[in-house]
Amino acid sequence: MGSDRSLSRAAAALFALAALSQAGLARGETPQSQIEALKAELAATKGELSRTQSALDALEKKVDALTAAAPAAAEPEPAQQTARIVPVNADNPGISFVIDGQAASNTQGVDGAGFLLATGELFISAPIDPFLRGYASINGTTEGKFDIEEAALVTTALPGNLTVKGGRFFADFGRFSHWHDEALPFVNRPDSLDRFIGGEAEAEGVETSWLAPIDQFLQLTVGVYNSMGAARFENPAAFGTTSGQRSFSELTYLVHPSTYFDLTDTANLELGASYVSVPTDAKRALYGLDVTFRHQPGTSEFYQGTVVGVEWLWNSERFDGLAVGTDPVTGEIFAGTGRFRRDAGYAYFESFFGRRFSAGARFDYAENPFGAKDLTRTYSAFITWQPSEFQRLRFQWDDVGIAGPDDQRFTLQWTAFIGSHSHGFAAR
Repeated sequence: MGSDRSLSRAAAALFALAALSQAGLARGETPQSQIEALKAELAATKGELSRTQSALDALEKKVDALTAAAPAAAEPEPAQQTARIVPVNADNPGISFVIDGQAASNTQGVDGAGFLLATGELFISAPIDPFLRGYASINGTTEGKFDIEEAALVTTALPGNLTVKGGRFFADFGRFSHWHDEALPFVNRPDSLDRFIGGEAEAEGVETSWLAPIDQFLQLTVGVYNSMGAARFENPAAFGTTSGQRSFSELTYLVHPSTYFDLTDTANLELGASYVSVPTDAKRALYGLDVTFRHQPGTSEFYQGTVVGVEWLWNSERFDGLAVGTDPVTGEIFAGTGRFRRDAGYAYFESFFGRRFSAGARFDYAENPFGAKDLTRTYSAFITWQPSEFQRLRFQWDDVGIAGPDDQRFTLQWTAFIGSHSHGFAAR
């Protein structure tokens, strides 16, 4: 405060000096007398400035002394990390309903032409508390009628990057086995997955996922279930016993590691491997490998990107109660046990054009899991139009290679959803 006053006084003196000089000249004073007066004023100003500098030096020393005497400021404590941010609408669960209708016809067989409700699905999801969330998927179809597809609990706050899921859910096998039908990039699930897994990898059990604490994305999922997949044929215990008490060796076990790489700014690669086992008498061992390549330029140009995916499955399985022979006299069928080693898989690509259109093709190779190989090769082409984010129209043509002439199938799919659907129209 004192230094500010001294500077003000010095400035006032200089101003007054200039004013006096002008006044002196106006009064006719001699230049010598004015010079003497100016010298006197300058001397007074220098004195003021000297006192101001001394005051500033003293103030600086005082501040330094106070700073040295003050205790070091404590480091601010880090904010406590909560398990997660509880959603604002924690008491208002997300609810949605998906409608997936199809019109289809074919050139061979008895299917002919007709309409189908492929999916009418009610999906509910909400946090339960800061450590747990739950979700359920209730599905109705023309063929499968009404069913609870999923009803599971998922942890959200376990240490060590662990997540545990329990209940009924789609096991994390491969790429598309744990996707709902309406989320697929094509009209129907590949025949290879239908034959080897029964379509969706529906399971009841417990699954644990661990995310490795490294820069490279690496996730490992292990699971144990009563069984996995819908009944594929008249041997529902092939993936493990579906109900009742059982030994640990009769359960179905899963191991699924996956990783992800950024190849360039616009291209990435995802790799996954799966292994499923029913240990009793080496009843079943199923191996899977999936690779997904994506090119996503991220521009507003006409071309928006391409996804290419490949998945291959190897299955070794023992079947009981199979017809192994016939009595030539009585015609009685003899039942026995047989082990079969079979392969299946698919490859596809989908390219996106603008914001609304995409087109792609798929090849599927499917051997029968037991008995005769009954190999089926299917070639497919599909085109998709999304008028908005809430509905989708898709046309698909399939050429199915079976015994006799190939079957030409034509399907028009119309899908829409209401509400905050969490797993629909996944663009991966």
